[in-house]
This record gives sequence, C-alpha cells and structure tokens, in this order.
Amino acid sequence: MLKKVLVVNDNELLLMIAKKMITLSNFAEETITATNGLEAVEYFESLLENETDPSSKAPEFIFLDLHMPNMDGWEFLEFYVEKYSKHFPNLRIAILSASVDMQEMLMLVKYPVVIDFISTPINTEVLNAIEEKYYKLLLERA
Repeated sequence: MLKKVLVVNDNELLLMIAKKMITLSNFAEETITATNGLEAVEYFESLLENETDPSSKAPEFIFLDLHMPNMDGWEFLEFYVEKYSKHFPNLRIAILSASVDMQEMLMLVKYPVVIDFISTPINTEVLNAIEEKYYKLLLERA
C-alpha cells in the first residue's frame, strides 16, 4: 500500500470516485486532491518551502487529468519534470483521460515519470495493475 496519492482533476465527481476507489482497494493510506495543475504546483511548492524532508511528506503517485482549466496536465507535467522530479525521484504518474488520443499517448513517451495512461474512472483492476508497475519500477531501480 502506498502512503500518499495525489489526484489532479477538475471534475469533482471523478475526484470523489477516485478517492473512494483508492480507499476501498487499499491502494494508499491517504488521498489528496487538486482541481488543476496550478493547485498541484502550489502543493509541491509548499512541501519544498515548509518541510525539512519534503520527500517523506510527498505523494508517491499522481493520477493526472490532462484537460483542466488554469494549468492543464501537460503544463503541470512539464513544470513537474523541470522543477520537482529531482526532489521526488520515486514519484510516478498515471494519466487519466476520458478520451484515448493516440497523439497524446505518443507525446507521453518523453516523460519517464509517466507509467500508465488510463481511462476514467479509476477501478480496482486499474489500481492493482498500477501498484504492480510502481513496485516493479522501484525494484528495477534498486
């Protein structure tokens, strides 16, 4: 079980479903949410500014919607890789999207932090598969 997961999505219903599924499937002890990429950036900024060991308080995983107002998932992904990934080397991301756009899937290849592209909403099977991928990647890095 992961300690903390961040779900970034502008759809309140999908946030609620994701949070419930993560809890029911014992995927993570704690689920935090943001309604756009800007809120997620502010969260990571506060970790770096206010914590002596920010990686111990950071989520281990992010479920990220690509299409949101203010700062979309693409902008957040670019910002995260440039500014935060070195501080949180074990954090991984799964893209949540209602539409499966092959162009978008191909663009994600340039982000090694992204380990999956899934259709919304999150379900138990998806969470089990992601958890397996996450731990396999950690073992490969060790």
